[in-house]
Amino acid sequence: MEPEVRHIPKTDLSRHRVLRSDGEVTIDGVYPEREKGIYMVRVRVPGGVLSLSQARALAEYAYRYADGEWHIDTRANVEFHGVTEAKLVAFVEAIETTGLTTRGACGDTMRNIVTGSETGSASIARIQNVVDELTHRFAGKPEFEMLPRKFKVAFYAADDREPLHRINDLGFVEEPGNELRFSVWIGGGLGREPRLGDLLFRHVPENAVGGLVAATVLVHNEYSNRKNRARARLKFVLDDLGLQRVRELILEKWVPPVGVELSPRPGLSRAPGRFSADGIHAQEDGRFRVRVPVVAGDLSGTQAKAIANLAERAGASRLDLSVRQNLSIPDVERERVPALVAKLEALGFPPSGWFGARDIVACPGATSCRKGFVETRDFAQLLSRALERTDAPDWAKRLRISVSGCPNSCSQPQLYDFGFRGNAGKANGRVVKGYDFLLGGRLYGRTLMGQQFASLLDQDDVIATATAGIRTYARLALEGEAFDALIDRVGLHVFAAELKNEVQLQQGEWWSEFDVAAPSTEAEVESASAKLELADPRAILKWALDTYGDSLLVTSALGAGGVLLAQYLKELAPAHTSFLIDTGKLFPETLAYYRQLRDEFGLNLAVVGSGLGERAFTESYGERLWQRDPDLCCGIRKVQVSNELRKGKRAWVAGLRREQGGQRENIGVLEREFDGVVKVQPLAFVKRDWIDAQLRHYGIPQHPLFDRGFRSIGCVPCTHSVRAHQGEREGRWAGAEKTECGLHGRRTP
Repeated sequence: MEPEVRHIPKTDLSRHRVLRSDGEVTIDGVYPEREKGIYMVRVRVPGGVLSLSQARALAEYAYRYADGEWHIDTRANVEFHGVTEAKLVAFVEAIETTGLTTRGACGDTMRNIVTGSETGSASIARIQNVVDELTHRFAGKPEFEMLPRKFKVAFYAADDREPLHRINDLGFVEEPGNELRFSVWIGGGLGREPRLGDLLFRHVPENAVGGLVAATVLVHNEYSNRKNRARARLKFVLDDLGLQRVRELILEKWVPPVGVELSPRPGLSRAPGRFSADGIHAQEDGRFRVRVPVVAGDLSGTQAKAIANLAERAGASRLDLSVRQNLSIPDVERERVPALVAKLEALGFPPSGWFGARDIVACPGATSCRKGFVETRDFAQLLSRALERTDAPDWAKRLRISVSGCPNSCSQPQLYDFGFRGNAGKANGRVVKGYDFLLGGRLYGRTLMGQQFASLLDQDDVIATATAGIRTYARLALEGEAFDALIDRVGLHVFAAELKNEVQLQQGEWWSEFDVAAPSTEAEVESASAKLELADPRAILKWALDTYGDSLLVTSALGAGGVLLAQYLKELAPAHTSFLIDTGKLFPETLAYYRQLRDEFGLNLAVVGSGLGERAFTESYGERLWQRDPDLCCGIRKVQVSNELRKGKRAWVAGLRREQGGQRENIGVLEREFDGVVKVQPLAFVKRDWIDAQLRHYGIPQHPLFDRGFRSIGCVPCTHSVRAHQGEREGRWAGAEKTECGLHGRRTP
């Protein structure tokens, strides 16, 4: 029996019917909307490049077949809504006459391949050629249309201001140089379980990209979970098998050219210079790209046609659709820019609205999408107007804002300065639908996901929060200071606390803080520890900062847990320092790692030591003290330095975990030390795999010795690599009874 045909009448439509992986027959590029018999049709626009003739045709089709509107989505497609069943096939066939297609725009396919438009580089033309070749190779091929789930590929120029490479199944970032080569990231995706991609390869030349993509899709096809659609994306294969195993599977199917780096370590490059705020951006060839900000990606067919006509009169040959749901008109000669800008302003699309209140990103939401909890498109327009009216400097209104109708996060709210994500749940004792509030997502120079600070806001709450956010930004920032720079300076939670003090939510709820006072006695410490047990480690660290302030000591030996806590510290209190004790016997790789974390990732780390050089140390204590009396050696090199750091402190943060075994097996989140200092151990109950995943999330590399089998790293003479089956700390003081350096465990003053 033929599977039930969804979306189309049961007639012979072989040109447009596709058998999906679950046996369902569908028409390509079509989703049913909430109203019975009404559909959304999505047009695939490779790389977002739309010729002017194609734009005019789609503008006409908006009225002939749909509700008269365009919706530019976050993969640079054009969506049409309100299409009746009777018009579906005719619409799809009309689209095909333009050289475009709906095929592969939806479903379990290789989706539209996108390029970043936040660049002025001339190399974007070469990158577009790669996208066109890949689209020709993969789009419309059955073997790439019956995948376990969708597969997304994106390309970005080296100077792209906002590359989304880490939220795609495969993300390619151009590397500097004359030859077009890419760094490749794998396994990214947002949705209900967001995951940022891992660095897979470096130095992949353009002529090898197609083979790599094909091999990766084959791995996805073979190893992704076809029995559970909720876990059928490639990102879950990375979680289940690990990066190295997935890399090996790809290399079984793809022979890399000479020069490809097969096991690269992630690092940060300097962020490119920011674009000007006027939306008129110079290209390397001396011409200009003029931005056309479109609130929520929505414009009428009449407006789309008018913009295409203006682009032609300005000498341009195409429109570029952006993954931020905007348009831009490239290749405009300098002398034609003022007239084009004036006409766009008259049309209601001023380029100066780019990256501001007129640049809100939003998905279709509950009006048309069957998965949406809340309305987004009309609300985005309402929010945009409210932001424009806010009494604040223009520079403070230049925030990246996203509104999503559900946790599937098609509008990527996790990556925006302010993200509002549709959800359903209980707030103030009532079951409601609303918007969760995410703060601090970032793309500029580094991909970071925003953190949630409130849940289930109604539309009035969202407007109050967003407008107060602008005022808070203006109040806390230096004149014209970028939002990400402000957050780096004051800390994300400081900004959130200021915002919470200003906004009284009506429906939604601010996430509550711990109601735990600073403990002093043994019993109070034990009670407070129980209250903090299993809380989010970042929240525990925030509690410690709020409770102890400057009297909180943070140390790190640059193990995975200590590095993660240093990253959290940067988010919570950027001025608060984490100290590395330099024993004089640290691995050179440890000191190089310290410099990388400090200089590239901006972690507030400082090195302290005994001040005793190795020659003076040997003269005082003799040769090879670590071998003759390891306890004394640790006592001089580490414990004495630690005791100096502890003076005047009320609490001390360390990265110990129960999973490490030995004396650490039964540690509490809080413990009272010999001198009354409260030891705070936010990671006490977490697993190493969780920490490693968090580091990948932040794009922070492991210690350079990690890949050589070192899992816990101390001084050179007393640290060795371990095998996979051995415990994390078995490489420390191997063959000796000693398991701790003396910093941890009960001590006497």
